[in-house]
Amino acid sequence: MKGSVKEKPAAGWGEIFAWCWYDFANSAFVTVVITVVGGVFFTKSVCGGAEWAELLWGSALSVSAAVAMLVGPVLGRWADRRVAKKPLLVGLTLICVAATALMGLPALGVSAVTGCLVIANAAFLLGENLVAAFLPELAPPGKRGKISAYGWGFGYVGGLASLGLALWILSAGGDGASRKVFPATAAFLLVAALPTMLFLQERARPVRQSVTEPDWKAVEQTVRARPDLRKLLLGLGASLTGLSAVVGFASIYATREIGFTLADTVKLFVVLQATAVVGALVTGPWQDRRGARPVLLSALGLWVLVSMGAWWSRSAGSFYAVAALAGLGMGWLQSAGRAAVAEITPQGQQGEVFGLWGFAGKLAGIVGPLAFGALAAGVGLREAVLWNGVWFFLGAWILWGVDRR
Repeated sequence: MKGSVKEKPAAGWGEIFAWCWYDFANSAFVTVVITVVGGVFFTKSVCGGAEWAELLWGSALSVSAAVAMLVGPVLGRWADRRVAKKPLLVGLTLICVAATALMGLPALGVSAVTGCLVIANAAFLLGENLVAAFLPELAPPGKRGKISAYGWGFGYVGGLASLGLALWILSAGGDGASRKVFPATAAFLLVAALPTMLFLQERARPVRQSVTEPDWKAVEQTVRARPDLRKLLLGLGASLTGLSAVVGFASIYATREIGFTLADTVKLFVVLQATAVVGALVTGPWQDRRGARPVLLSALGLWVLVSMGAWWSRSAGSFYAVAALAGLGMGWLQSAGRAAVAEITPQGQQGEVFGLWGFAGKLAGIVGPLAFGALAAGVGLREAVLWNGVWFFLGAWILWGVDRR
């Protein structure tokens, strides 16, 4: 069986808003568990500050990303053939919620918490693919940029809200407060995802088709047969490699090179999130009018300026200005990239194509920090920031050849 989108009216605004809630929910996990609280809690409270703690944390994230990267396209094709994106999305959400809540249990040792982290992050990443795969079904071509922007912008608001909740819990102080963050974040994620799980409709309908080859082979054939998709994913992958390096090392760079305190770093994150909302929202309508290519190329031009500005900056004030530009570029690039993939996704292959989109993004998330870390070790943090801009040049060069439509 294979899914084929039945011709029916586009989703109403209520259903689109329900879809946007998943971005809001997702941001709680990546903001609190991965970016702000999880790493410090894992290395200090779970691992007791051991020398190998950072390596174990990074390895767990890399393993979970690799699992999601390799499984995503095949799982997406499986969901297409069985018209099962919605139940699969619900199942992955519940797995992520449960594993996140368990991470805070004091009875769990290092191995158990590491296992929970791998499971939660893999489920989160796979769910991110599947919810994006609904975008082609929510609106006709020419209207998806705006809807993707709504979701991504609302997601950044969710990140700020969940961060506020985590900081309120942490204000009590102590290891007990840190542990309470995880069940609280899990509850936040579950409640925020309820509108999506309850009201998002699966518009695909099954049609009969014989299956004569393994899913992985069919995915490979899709990549070979679609040069437009291949070029778009390569360009986005290169761009997101540079972006993932910035996200992974922003707080380290701000602390070592600019002299930020922890409080300054929290403010920096708020600036990034707030301006990313603006970056996502202002580019959606533009993309619907002019197409994806000029929007993506403009975003990459902005990122080149961010790379140069971060290298040049020596003061807190100038670095906050660079962070504001980076936030604009982050929302701009991520929202536009998702909508661009939606525009060239064939009917009945939503899960598969967005699994490939996830493959490109997860691979970028692995390569970017590794490449930046190697650069920093070789030439220093400040010069590495400048050289990281090459990824944005490479992405623009590849995307320049994408059909302007």
